[in-house]
Amino acid sequence: MTTSTKPKTQKKPLTKREQLVNLLNKKDGVTVNQISEALDWLPHTVRAALTRVRAEDGKLEKLPPADGDRYARYRLEKA
Repeated sequence: MTTSTKPKTQKKPLTKREQLVNLLNKKDGVTVNQISEALDWLPHTVRAALTRVRAEDGKLEKLPPADGDRYARYRLEKA
């Protein structure tokens, strides 16, 4: 008997940058604290990554805090 085996295709895990971009694509934006928790980064690392996104893509929006919140939110501008 011959067995036909298909190669297993495993998805590569998302890089931290890809995870960051996914978070920044949220309609309402995301705060530094939310990114920090999601990616297990310290806040200063998140701010540095946001600076790199702004420098490379130039499409980062800073939104005002949501009602009852005191932290600014960030999202990628839609083209």
